[in-house]
Amino acid sequence: MPRPKGSKNRKTLLVENVDEKIAEVESEIARLNAELKAKKSELKTLARAKLNAEKAAAEKKAEEDKKTILAAAEASGKTLEEILDFLK
Repeated sequence: MPRPKGSKNRKTLLVENVDEKIAEVESEIARLNAELKAKKSELKTLARAKLNAEKAAAEKKAEEDKKTILAAAEASGKTLEEILDFLK
């Protein structure tokens, strides 16, 4: 005789097993939340380090540009007033 349409072979879970599973899942969620918090903290630290490195690189480039401009001004042989008039 064929099975009724809605019938399935399901295991019945014991209440103790369900409580154990719930506890395991809750502890796993807590562990993953702690791991997520640690990763977010690490990401913030890396973002700050990247920002500081970019700022230092920009300052170094500005200093090098300033030196190049001063060297070019000295090589031109013009006075400071002539250079300022030219820039206006």
